[in-house]
Amino acid sequence: MMMGIKCCIKKDIKETLRTGKVILFALLALGIGVMIMGFTLLFTDIPDYLAYELPNFDIESLESMMITLYPRKVGGSLGVFSYYIGFFYSLITILVCNNIIPKEQKNGKWILPREMGYKGRDFLTSKCIVYGSLAGISVFVTYMLYYFVANAIFERDMTFGNALFLAILHGLNVFFILDFTFLFATWFKNGVVAAISMIGTVMFVPDIMNYLPIGKYLPTYLLTFVYDYRSDYSEVIGPMLINLIFFVATYVFAVDRLEREEKNSLKKA
Repeated sequence: MMMGIKCCIKKDIKETLRTGKVILFALLALGIGVMIMGFTLLFTDIPDYLAYELPNFDIESLESMMITLYPRKVGGSLGVFSYYIGFFYSLITILVCNNIIPKEQKNGKWILPREMGYKGRDFLTSKCIVYGSLAGISVFVTYMLYYFVANAIFERDMTFGNALFLAILHGLNVFFILDFTFLFATWFKNGVVAAISMIGTVMFVPDIMNYLPIGKYLPTYLLTFVYDYRSDYSEVIGPMLINLIFFVATYVFAVDRLEREEKNSLKKA
């Protein structure tokens, strides 16, 4: 089994290079970082400019809004960056990857490898490892780059250790988001359903669960933890364990679905 997964991983790595997904994932995260940094530097200077040009203009409310939207503190700025990663980066990567497995099955790309002894779980596991790791590493590296740049030009209110922990956690968040997309696509046999399920979960559940006591025990709290640039690390233990349990259960169901398909195809043959 491990040999089959290793071969599939090599194939998927070559596929991500050939199709440009490596570049897409990396540039997408980097582009979001550059955008947020640029907005922060540009928009927070607007109140000062208006105060000079329009002496009678009420600047305080505008200045307060700009500081809230694009704070010039390291922690707050990283929180904004993390939110955009959780929102836009997740959205785009989900849309790019949600139909990969259903499309490969529909186009018959698994038929010949299956006849050579490969299993559906080999293809699925490989996709989860390669694409999830690619997305997670891209986010981790960009988060740390953003931290170093922000630390050089903004007010420092976050330690390196805290930034490193949050970078790892957000990388894992994106890893699981993309992997759940693959698993749901296998489970439901429909990439659109998988995409809608994950997009809805990532975009709406964290905000909704902020108002419920149970929210801090759910996996989506891991996103909220990074958005709020928290440092009470023990708070992530429960949500992470539940996330892992849910991931394993979803993986088992998806593999079982693939194995039943393989048995049915053998009976028909």
